[in-house]
Amino acid sequence: MIRCAALLLCLLCSPAHAATAEAVSIPAAGFSSSPTDLRAQLFKPDTPGPHPAVVMIHGCGGAYAKDGSLNARHQMWGEYLAANGYVALMLDSFSSRGLAEICTQKFSDRTIKESDRVGDTYAALSWLRQQAGVKTDRIALLGWSHGAGVTLDAIRRQPKAIDKGFAAAVSFYPGCTNRNKKADSFKPYAPLLILIGEADDWTPAAPCVELTSTARAAGAPMQIHTYPGAYHDFDNPGVTRVRLRKDVPNGVNPGQGVHTGPDPEAREDAKRRVLAFFAGQLK
Repeated sequence: MIRCAALLLCLLCSPAHAATAEAVSIPAAGFSSSPTDLRAQLFKPDTPGPHPAVVMIHGCGGAYAKDGSLNARHQMWGEYLAANGYVALMLDSFSSRGLAEICTQKFSDRTIKESDRVGDTYAALSWLRQQAGVKTDRIALLGWSHGAGVTLDAIRRQPKAIDKGFAAAVSFYPGCTNRNKKADSFKPYAPLLILIGEADDWTPAAPCVELTSTARAAGAPMQIHTYPGAYHDFDNPGVTRVRLRKDVPNGVNPGQGVHTGPDPEAREDAKRRVLAFFAGQLK
C-alpha cells in the first residue's frame, strides 16, 4: 500500500504533458558549411500557436548521449521551453560532419571552430521561419560552452541572406578570453544574456564579466549573471556530482583537467532567468 501511494504521488508530481522531440532535418545549403543536412530535434508546445521559438546549440560534447538519445541537459531544456510556450529546436552540428565530440581535443587539433558553426544557427533560423506555428520575428538562440561561443559569434554576425537575425540570445559559460582582448569590436545586434559559474576553470567567468562591461559601456544590449561556486556544466541534470575531467586538455590550466558538474540551485535560478529574459524579448 505504501509503495502504491508513493507511486501515485510520483505520477501526480510528474509533468502532465512532457514534450516529445520530433526528429527533423535542416537544409544546410545557403548557410552552413556542413556537407549534408543537419540533424535536429524539435520540441513543440501542446497549445495553439503561433509560438516564439528558440534554436539550441550544443557544446563540444555533442547533442547526444552514448546510447544515442538526446543528452539530459538538452532534453530538459527542450521540454522546459516547450512547456512554457516556445518551439525549441535542438540542433546537431557534429554528426553531419562525422564528429561525436571535440572536448578531448586540443584547440589546435580541432577540425571545427566556433565560427564554423555560425552558419548552422542561421540555417536553423531560416528553417524555423518556414514552419507553421512559429512567430517568425520572435526566434532566439541558446547555446552551451562551445555552442555558447557560437552564440556570441552568431549574435554579432548576421548574414546578408537573412533579412532579420535572432531576436535575442542566451550563452551558457562561453569562452570569453580571446574575445575580451578585442572587446571594443564586440557588438551584439540583439539582447544577449551570459550565464556562467564563478568557479569555472574551463571557460573562466572574469573575461566574460569584463567583455560585458565593455559592451554595455558602448551601449550594447548585453547582461551577465555569475554563480558563486558553480562550475562548467552547472545546469546539467544528468550528473550528480562535480568531477575533475583530466581528459580535457584545454582550460585555465592546460593539461591539469577541468572541473564540471551540477549546481542544482544555480540550475533552477538559470531556468527562471532564461524564461524571464525570453518573455521580455520574445513575447
